Amino acid sequence: MKILFTFITLVFTLHAQSAKMTAQEHMSIDNGSSRPALQLQKQQQMHRLHKVDEKQLADLVQKETGEAIIREELTHSGDILYYDVRTKSYQLEVNALDGAFLKKVKKDD
Repeated sequence: MKILFTFITLVFTLHAQSAKMTAQEHMSIDNGSSRPALQLQKQQQMHRLHKVDEKQLADLVQKETGEAIIREELTHSGDILYYDVRTKSYQLEVNALDGAFLKKVKKDD
């Protein structure tokens, strides 16, 4: 139980310290619609807002895990814009505004 509490505290602390989008930026991508045209606009707006590009992301992940990226997806949760990244052995979340690691979980083999 103590380990679980420590893990939850660590994840919350990482989220609290990472760079966040402004309310206006968040509203520009969080339209709540599932229409394909609006989803495309949402993806385009997220790509305009991110400051860490895919090359920088690959370098950060390589340094952190020693592995190459298998899959990456730019997404958001609340006011945090991040990459959901998969490598051979890890699942990571990397802040797309400042490159901070929000989550790093080793996959079970």
